[in-house]
Amino acid sequence: MEHLTQTMTYVLTLGLAAILPGPGMTSLMFKTLVQGYKNGLMMLCGLITGDITFLLISIFLFSSLHHFSPHLVFYLILLSSSYLLYLAYKFWFFNGNLLENEAPENLKNTLFSYKDGLLITLSNPKTISFYLAIVPAIFGAQSLQKQSWFLVSITIFTLAIIGGLYVFFSWNLKKVLSDIKVQTILLRTLSVMMGILALGMFYREFNIQYLA
Repeated sequence: MEHLTQTMTYVLTLGLAAILPGPGMTSLMFKTLVQGYKNGLMMLCGLITGDITFLLISIFLFSSLHHFSPHLVFYLILLSSSYLLYLAYKFWFFNGNLLENEAPENLKNTLFSYKDGLLITLSNPKTISFYLAIVPAIFGAQSLQKQSWFLVSITIFTLAIIGGLYVFFSWNLKKVLSDIKVQTILLRTLSVMMGILALGMFYREFNIQYLA
């Protein structure tokens, strides 16, 4: 019963974190819009690889890393949150047409799409916080290792479904986003959401570190 409760909590939390637009899914949406669904799907593979990387670190290396540097996660989240604020700034002041320079679909762009997805996830404070703080709290270190391959499988499945839906709906948004004003509204909405997420992460980490 406890195993089922932990699994359901994990899947629901992961699904909610993936659905809410952060740097990963936002970039996936724009990649699909500008470079097509094939590059979008390849970027999704990169995003999932990054998630699995952090999940495996959480399962097999978290205790060692915490022993080596108790504040490592804190510094990682601060660094990533700063990057997220930078992205929010760039989104807010973007001046141009998102769709005017559509890149051709070739092997080079496809590989770059995978790399982009991987790097975005590895620098995403929401992802770092989820796998290195929330996941150990849900399962506990020992339970995590016992369920490692199941967790990897359910993570890939959940992210593939949600990411696939992002790619599908993004590909069908092209006509709507042909209007520059609509693009501006979308970008600034996403900018505000990213800014709130980054500031929220700053507040949470400083609150835990210095006020708890």
